[in-house]
Amino acid sequence: MSLTGLGVAFLVMGCGGSRSNSKVDLSGMGPSMNAKRYANLEKLAAKDLNCTEELTPTYLGENQYQMSGCNADTTYELRCKMGQCAWVPDVKGRAAFDLDCERAKLTTTRLDPVTVGVSGCGRRAAYRLLGTVHSFSWTLNSPVTQEEAPPASPATGAVP
Repeated sequence: MSLTGLGVAFLVMGCGGSRSNSKVDLSGMGPSMNAKRYANLEKLAAKDLNCTEELTPTYLGENQYQMSGCNADTTYELRCKMGQCAWVPDVKGRAAFDLDCERAKLTTTRLDPVTVGVSGCGRRAAYRLLGTVHSFSWTLNSPVTQEEAPPASPATGAVP
């Protein structure tokens, strides 16, 4: 076998050491997904979730993917422009640090196409997506504030 042929064989096989995704049907995972992009997603999610078990993907639509495993989940978006694609990381990774709150306790609300609100553990903040076609990151876009407790309801039957 020639050296070139061996190199091509390693590329096709993923150079070994990659996670197996043979059980994943990529046909239902959106028009931009392929085996290489899925392998990158799986590797990224395994690192973010600190999970070595097999991850379960869920296509959420509009190039958004949820990866679940080790009793946790994380969400990513695939952004492509002129054939170049990059994964937008889950904002919860950054917010867990800023809000001093476990990823699993955080909830997100999309405020606009590049801004997400995150709340959890009694705190909340807004994050803005920055980046280029090749790399994305979330940056804190507001002060971290304490969430207000709901007003106490008056006791039933209380006399004013």
